[in-house]
Amino acid sequence: MKLVLRVLRWAFIIIGVLFVGLLTAAHWVESRDSDAEIAENFRDAPVQPVVRRYTVASRTIRYMETDGAGRDSLPVVLFVHGAPSSSSFFSNFFKDTTLLNRAHLVAVDRPGYGYSDFGRVETSIVKQAQLLQPLIDRYRKASFIMVVGSSYGGSVSARLAMNNPDLIDHVVFVSSALGPGLERTYPISYFIDKPPLRWIMPPLLMLANDEKLAHRKALTEILPDWPKIKAAVTFLHGQRDELVYPTNVSFARSQLVNAESKEFLLPENRHDIVFNKREYMTQIIVNILDSYAQSIKPRKSQPKEYLTATR
Repeated sequence: MKLVLRVLRWAFIIIGVLFVGLLTAAHWVESRDSDAEIAENFRDAPVQPVVRRYTVASRTIRYMETDGAGRDSLPVVLFVHGAPSSSSFFSNFFKDTTLLNRAHLVAVDRPGYGYSDFGRVETSIVKQAQLLQPLIDRYRKASFIMVVGSSYGGSVSARLAMNNPDLIDHVVFVSSALGPGLERTYPISYFIDKPPLRWIMPPLLMLANDEKLAHRKALTEILPDWPKIKAAVTFLHGQRDELVYPTNVSFARSQLVNAESKEFLLPENRHDIVFNKREYMTQIIVNILDSYAQSIKPRKSQPKEYLTATR
């Protein structure tokens, strides 16, 4: 009897620690910045981004973009974040002059995150891409469009590329979840999905959890459309990533029957590339942009050597 009580005691302690850890992590994550906070954050930056919104299918989508004279002629780089997160995840990229001098930068709050109807999650990748399509349409006259998707943002970026084979020129998948089931789902995700825990968990955490539990089905839904991608593709993934497995890269490359692709697998990294390898990631993006600029070819003609970055 004493042994049973001891086991139960430790079980409750472990569950309690996990629960507190999840709560702490949810509040620690940089979830979102208001319009005023963005303005303050970039007050002394080389370029102050402009915050904009649009409405589609009864949803409000917020995004920020660099603005100013002459920027309309630059290639467009659209950043799509993962979960739980927001467009603020990419703020440091908007302060990097190596990027600012080469591209018109855009970062969007995915549906349900940031200030895009926060809390109103959309678990369908197909529908998320439909809600972000007005952004692609906005820049359809740009000379070059690159989409950079991180983690779950990569899933949506893939769908955007499927839907826009003649508009999107390059996709950079960073630690991206692309293959059905090729990611870790912890048992506690199912545990907190049910009342009463669901009622008391932070909304940001539940947004990510709802998306996580629906992700296999959502990725399976877009599986037949991978051959529609014609954009050049670059993969950047940590070989020690235990959340979104590196096998996502080999899966996606096997599906890209009509697109050129290259991969950069970082042996020392986990699911932390945007944070811990930002400069390296920036250099890859810059090299793609420079290669495009040097090609000086009509729209949709991809340069033969579109990536020259080295580790």
